[in-house]
Amino acid sequence: MQPDTQAALEKELSRLFDSYDTMGACVAVFQNGHVTYTYCYGTRTNGGEAVTPDSLFQCGSISKMAGNIGLMQLVEEQQIPLDTDVGQLLGFPVRHPEYPELPITLRQVMTHTASFNDSSAYSGGLDGDGRTLQQLFSGDWAAASFLPGVKPGTKSVYSNLGGGMIGALVEKLSGETLDSYMQRNVFEPLGIVAAYQPGLLPEDAPVCDLYQMPERQLSKSLRQERAAGGAYTEPDPLHHYYLTAGKLVISAPDLCKLLIVLCDGGACGDAQVLTGGSVREMRTLQNDRYSVSCESGRGLFMNIYENIQVEGRPLYGHGGKAHGMLCAAYFDPADRTGAVMLTNGCNN
Repeated sequence: MQPDTQAALEKELSRLFDSYDTMGACVAVFQNGHVTYTYCYGTRTNGGEAVTPDSLFQCGSISKMAGNIGLMQLVEEQQIPLDTDVGQLLGFPVRHPEYPELPITLRQVMTHTASFNDSSAYSGGLDGDGRTLQQLFSGDWAAASFLPGVKPGTKSVYSNLGGGMIGALVEKLSGETLDSYMQRNVFEPLGIVAAYQPGLLPEDAPVCDLYQMPERQLSKSLRQERAAGGAYTEPDPLHHYYLTAGKLVISAPDLCKLLIVLCDGGACGDAQVLTGGSVREMRTLQNDRYSVSCESGRGLFMNIYENIQVEGRPLYGHGGKAHGMLCAAYFDPADRTGAVMLTNGCNN
């Protein structure tokens, strides 16, 4: 990039982040399999140290797309058809009470067409009341966990319950914790520093806290979570159904590496973490495809936008929004380019 072009770009990025009262942010761009540009703005904490390229942000629902890389590895390894009954994989029935004869498939979960409902029962489990994933799909709770009158596979409704189920499935199929599996099979081969539980991050990792802006009110302290430790070290798919919904903590350049995997046939650098076939299926628009009998408008835990974010260019990826932050990670496999934007709080 020419110096005058870079100066103009960074002036505009600074203006945009200023206009949204952003606490801190990092933008990373990749081209042809390599991160080629980063831009940092603001601070990791209110009045604290400046954001740097290695600063770690919680990226919200981008966690779903990232976690699905691990799940798709297990699908490949164990030769699991995407239209398999997800209840068979988990070891207990997962059926809509109004349509008990219809299996909820892995493909439906991955396309937000499983008719899941993010009910108060699901939220209660996140708050630590001990409700298991099996209980959410049993007895009276089952009715609350599904959308009334919506036949599985016939309507796309975004679900954090489905996104969090990625982690439960990874633990069930691998016999490892989500973080252990992802570290060994995805993060470490790609040279990524990341975790779904901040307590597992290195003690000196430059972690960003989250803020509600423009009030500059602390909404979540990832630094305190990291310092407190307390990360679980044994797999428990019945309880660990929330991490992949939005808990991943990662830097912008390292998140670019996951996009490169999804852009370049499952590889980044010398590491091949998925087959080209799996990546193509993840990027395939799942409209009226096998057990999905509607226009989902998505790939497998992947948004597909045409002429929406950039005119004339289809973009693949995911966004994230929680605790005051706003994040985005998108790529175009046609010219092997992509960009990541992570923030720790903005007026969105």
